[in-house]
Amino acid sequence: MPAIAITGKEFTVSIGATDYSAQVTTGSINKAADSETIQTLDGSVTLSRGVEITASCDFLYDGATGFYSAMWDAVGGSAVTLTIVGDDGEWTGSMVVTSLSDEFPADGASTCTAEFSGTLAFAAA
Repeated sequence: MPAIAITGKEFTVSIGATDYSAQVTTGSINKAADSETIQTLDGSVTLSRGVEITASCDFLYDGATGFYSAMWDAVGGSAVTLTIVGDDGEWTGSMVVTSLSDEFPADGASTCTAEFSGTLAFAAA
């Protein structure tokens, strides 16, 4: 069953067999080519090492048994199925939770950030 985090759009992360939900405040997807340019006797050559895709999700802390806890358990583990749905498209793929951070200000809401790395495919709606 998926973990569901909702902002203006739906952000779904499938982890195990339990449903969780959280309030997402911001999110991002980044796709970047990984390459290196080297100098040879014949001039510059660019070597491609592929593409790196990362995603992040900022959300409100939801306690020790909610979305935060599921992300905590998933850091560095097996890849999770990630789906991000927007007005004009959908990103789906298999990603590893690479980090989880939380901030607990004395005078406001506690916020967290989960970061992912792996593969995502985009399909226009």
